[in-house]
Amino acid sequence: MNPQSHVRIMTRMEAFRGLGPKVGHTMGTMASTTDFSLTATPGRQLPVAVRAEGCRIWTADGREFIDACGGAMVMSVGHCHPRLIEALKRQADEVTFTYRFAFSNEPMLELADLLREISPMPRTWSFFNSSGSESVESAIHLALLYWQLRGQPAKTEFISRYPSYHGSTIAALGLSGTSRRNSFEALLTKNAVAQTPNADIRARRTPAAEVEFAIKQLEDAIAARGADKVAGIFLEPITGASGAAVTPPDGYLERVRELCTRHGLLMICDETITGFGRTGTWFGVEQWGVAPDVITFAKGVTSGVVPFSGMLVAGDIADVLMASPDGFPVGHTFSGYPLGCAVGAEMVRVIRDEGLLENARLMGQRLRTGLEAIAATTPHIGDIRGMGLLQGIEFVEDAESLAPRAGAAARVTAAARDRQLMIYSCPTALGSSVLESVLLAPPLNITSTDVDQILDRLSDAIGAA
Repeated sequence: MNPQSHVRIMTRMEAFRGLGPKVGHTMGTMASTTDFSLTATPGRQLPVAVRAEGCRIWTADGREFIDACGGAMVMSVGHCHPRLIEALKRQADEVTFTYRFAFSNEPMLELADLLREISPMPRTWSFFNSSGSESVESAIHLALLYWQLRGQPAKTEFISRYPSYHGSTIAALGLSGTSRRNSFEALLTKNAVAQTPNADIRARRTPAAEVEFAIKQLEDAIAARGADKVAGIFLEPITGASGAAVTPPDGYLERVRELCTRHGLLMICDETITGFGRTGTWFGVEQWGVAPDVITFAKGVTSGVVPFSGMLVAGDIADVLMASPDGFPVGHTFSGYPLGCAVGAEMVRVIRDEGLLENARLMGQRLRTGLEAIAATTPHIGDIRGMGLLQGIEFVEDAESLAPRAGAAARVTAAARDRQLMIYSCPTALGSSVLESVLLAPPLNITSTDVDQILDRLSDAIGAA
């Protein structure tokens, strides 16, 4: 830990205490026990982060954590990558904000150009926002406008899957197949009606049978609603917070593409977590050679330096909107803002210059091999899954029943934290069961030494939990 950071915090605390007994007592108490920001679980005291670099975070009390999940799968090139920080500073000296209906800006034009180079879709157009939920909302807006312009305004429904998570705003949550929607069900549409393939390891279907099972669920959903009423299918190529890196069998996404084309639906892939190199390709769908109609992205595009997100739109879809008088008139205040676009453009260059797609593949294989070695030592791991540097572990009671090991995700996550290792807990409802899984998503530029340290600490945590 940088000792100067600690000194600065203590100086601020002392300064507040100097204002008088009441203020000093309040600030001292808040620093140690109270958080008025509504961000933490009530009654839980979180460590105070004062510095971060790469895959490490230092706290005010002198501890050093390995961040093996990037917070919420955000840190694609680690904390405070110097080139991203420099891009932010450079842009902050020039122009920090432009309103999209008044000005364009150079970073936005540059980023849209770069994304056209790396997109798996032909003649890609882009639109930029500030969060994953916003980008999903924009994709919903785009799909509805597209079908209106095509003379099919009745196509207003969406089909999505369970388990899944597409965001916390109302429409994005309405697409999500997650228990997080329970408190808001009265406001939500029921879109998540098809099961995500490979989500239920207890089914023990062959890969080919799993594809048929999952595609039939989509076919049945389309038939029940009517293809003339359905605007599109939303899906995560590989799941994130729901189920922990549930990965489809080969052939599934190809069949979804064919299904959408045959029924006249948009295929919309939410790559909030899998985008920008996480799986070893620029976007997760590239693992199966699939070109959707729309891709949403967020999180790793700026590695936590600034909030930023967006969507990519295939040229034939964008052409319809851009031929209309209003184009795509829906957005947010910070859509396309220069700071986010400048960092996003530099991220593309960093991934290219540092060879991080290849590193994600190599280090992802090292991580996977280590996880499988850990799994071989215990009957309580039922599945290791994922691609590249997105890997999930599902905990079970035993290899025979594969019944979920109740509370295991929380226990292992807590044991890992006790060993100064951060992983992401993903208990996920599926029918009457709760899948007990955790997720790892270390930075794309991680070294073999750091991978091995993650595995050592994780092995201890699993043994202790």
